[in-house]
Amino acid sequence: MRSPAGGPGRFTILNPASARLAAIALFAVLPGCAPDRPDTQAGGIVDDAGRLHDATGSRERIISLIPGVTETLVAIGASDRLVARTEYDDQPELETLPVLSALLQPSVEALTRLVPDLVIMWPSGGDGGAVGEQLDRVGIGWYGAAIQTMADFERNARNFGQLLGLERQADSVIAAVRADLAGARAAWSDRAPVEIFHVVQLDPPMTAGPGTFLDSVFVAGGAVNVFGDIEGNWPRISLEEAVRRDPEYVIVPVAGYGTPSIRPGYRDPSLDRLAASPGWAALSAVAAGRVVSVDASLFGRPGPRMGEAARYLAYRLHGAARP
Repeated sequence: MRSPAGGPGRFTILNPASARLAAIALFAVLPGCAPDRPDTQAGGIVDDAGRLHDATGSRERIISLIPGVTETLVAIGASDRLVARTEYDDQPELETLPVLSALLQPSVEALTRLVPDLVIMWPSGGDGGAVGEQLDRVGIGWYGAAIQTMADFERNARNFGQLLGLERQADSVIAAVRADLAGARAAWSDRAPVEIFHVVQLDPPMTAGPGTFLDSVFVAGGAVNVFGDIEGNWPRISLEEAVRRDPEYVIVPVAGYGTPSIRPGYRDPSLDRLAASPGWAALSAVAAGRVVSVDASLFGRPGPRMGEAARYLAYRLHGAARP
């Protein structure tokens, strides 16, 4: 198993005021990884913390502290079971729910007041382990989800479906994501893929390694990860090595920016920032203006919108139809 090198707060941000949002958007870059174990045992389901959950129990009051998981729960039809949301969950179905903060170190007292029968949270990183112990002491069930790959997403989505009696809906969401990724691939299939450097963090530089959910998005969107041969899910790299590998495009996640259309005279907002930095300016892609800003939320959450991210990448890299 490989653990990512990053931690909370280490994410690409061109606007410093957005740093906190990006840290949560790319929640998968926390220490820890999904264990190599089956997700089911006799009479129950095993989560990524190794905890066994009764698949026959009723779960009607749920709190998700992972935005990507929240998107999955909404997609499978469980929005009416959520009793709170985080400040990063902006789905219309959830807008009237109370808002929780401090996702990595949540207040157990605040969680307890909401009387949940299931809390879904990252099992490690921050104070995840300590919070889990406190929830155990007060009798609140919690599920540890460490989603870093496509396989992790599918396994956990299927687990959520079984735990909530929404198996058919979960299977439909998984199938839809697969179909969306295949559709993105078809949009550029008559062109050659291009080499990209996806900047997870600017200083020190960090990127996405092979096998992550982002790597799956890249492949579907017509991109080849120029760092796809190095070890680690979220490795730190040197700018000198990036210059040596000479990617055709630099991809920059930006919190709160969205995924813009390209209009006449369009100049990517990340380009000037990178061009003004001597180290980054040495990249030929930056010198040539081949910089692509993407929505940090869309590209940072392993969930139902991964196909949408791939389609946007195909649009920006290959001129495929605007998703």
